[in-house]
Amino acid sequence: MKKQVIIILISLVLFMASLPFTAVYSGNNEIGGLTCLLLGWAEPERGGIAWFANPIFFISAFFLLFRLAKISAVLSLIAVVLTFCYLSVGEITIDEAGYRYPITSYGIGYYLWIASCISLFIGSLILLKPKKEV
Repeated sequence: MKKQVIIILISLVLFMASLPFTAVYSGNNEIGGLTCLLLGWAEPERGGIAWFANPIFFISAFFLLFRLAKISAVLSLIAVVLTFCYLSVGEITIDEAGYRYPITSYGIGYYLWIASCISLFIGSLILLKPKKEV
């Protein structure tokens, strides 16, 4: 199996693993990774910019699949930065009424999401490393 395929598979496994786990805790409420993925785009002015790490992650994986490691490295770095932007968000909308509640902590789903983007970035960097001639 080619290196770029292995890197993409590892990243995708981490991404998929983040979905069933809790990503954000807000008081007595738990918001799962899948919920964040499906609804995170709805709040671009309040931390939703971090959600854009998701499409950038997949675009980066696409470029890596076609051996465009430089483009993939840049895009995956942007995705990593965006995932960390979510740490600056203080409140999250919990219900349909639009009530906002303070974020009290982050769950394993959030950290797996970060790990998926970081693994893609590191993998892109590994593929950028020139091959040693023996």
